[in-house]
Amino acid sequence: GGVYEKELFYDLCDEYGILVWQDFMFANAMYPFESGDRENILHEAEEQIFRLRKHTCLALWCGNNEIEVAWHNWGWQKQYGYSEEDSLELYRDYQALFEGSLPTLVSHIDGKTPYVSTSPQSNWGTPENFNHGSMHYWGVWHGDDDFSGYEKNVGRFMVEWGFQSYPDYELLKKYISPEYLNLENDVMGNRQKSYVGNYKILEQVDKNPKYSSSIFLEFVKGSQYAQAQAYNKALKAHLSAQPHCMGSLLWQLNDCWPGPSWSIINYDGTPKGSYDAVKTLFLK
Repeated sequence: GGVYEKELFYDLCDEYGILVWQDFMFANAMYPFESGDRENILHEAEEQIFRLRKHTCLALWCGNNEIEVAWHNWGWQKQYGYSEEDSLELYRDYQALFEGSLPTLVSHIDGKTPYVSTSPQSNWGTPENFNHGSMHYWGVWHGDDDFSGYEKNVGRFMVEWGFQSYPDYELLKKYISPEYLNLENDVMGNRQKSYVGNYKILEQVDKNPKYSSSIFLEFVKGSQYAQAQAYNKALKAHLSAQPHCMGSLLWQLNDCWPGPSWSIINYDGTPKGSYDAVKTLFLK
């Protein structure tokens, strides 16, 4: 996320038959769409649509990530003290950009690739929403669901879902002094950027008699084993739910630094334990 990839990326996707869901560069925030911003935003969008429209790998343009669902469900209006007038103006700008200008540009410049204004189109908090649209299902990580939630909650297109693990112990040793390789200090605590913290991982590791959360090396291995189990269960559920569910994109593939995350590939490019489970199921 956060960049339009280099031409080589799209060339390789063309060559190997990998379809690309292409976001415009908007995520998890409201964006002003006034005169100066409008010109800059639309100029960038035009350049990218012209550049990428020739690629056969391009499957979908998506206006933004998690803005619509956040606006209606995450309490931003109260959190940031928006007045009713503020809220109306912000949402008008939202609609003007994502439901007006961007789809118009895609239609005029590209003309063949579908466009959706946002992802997800359904919010995982309500059961009926698993019957339509794209779904970011976070009931297991951000909610109270255990791994069986992956089997019970399957939408039409599972666009984002995941479970954290820690990176390989040997990788962490390259960046962190041995005395800090435990969960009881601020150095390692600073690596955890999810507000959920480590308790979901600890819960799963402590369920498994093969691993001990009190020994950091075992905790790391146990976290990766738990992640592999989660992804295995989720993908099997998505595959077996066809034709109700016809797509699954996990969060996430790789990492931007050596810390706990939802990735299946370490920061140094080596696979975590969950990589093989995901690869095997996606190749079926």
